[in-house]
Amino acid sequence: MDMMEQWHRIYHETDPSGSGVTIRALAQSGSPWFSGHFPGEPILPGIAILSMVKEAVLAEESRKGRRIRIHGINRVRFRLPVRPDDLLTLAFSMSGQEGKPVYSFKVSLDGKTVCNGMIAAGLLPETLPASDG
Repeated sequence: MDMMEQWHRIYHETDPSGSGVTIRALAQSGSPWFSGHFPGEPILPGIAILSMVKEAVLAEESRKGRRIRIHGINRVRFRLPVRPDDLLTLAFSMSGQEGKPVYSFKVSLDGKTVCNGMIAAGLLPETLPASDG
């Protein structure tokens, strides 16, 4: 099982309030994450959900020309299972001190919370050119 292959799709959206980022993600039914978790009743493991959140945060910061290193994921609560081909909404906003961002995140499915938590990070000194996309 090669987990480096694309196992989900992410669709970037803008948060109309401007206070955070909202992204849609689809965990595709052919994903290897579902093959053994659990046979006959597949659900997406929590670590895979957190991987999507991490990827979304890193991509958004890169788009803004910033590089971060994630130091920890805290206060995570899993509330609902994610099944193959469920379309998730990943929303996060940044707070924290200068150079030490904290991202509060919430993953939802049909308006119901799947999981939520916080990501602690550090801003790396090198910056990237901002992307227009």
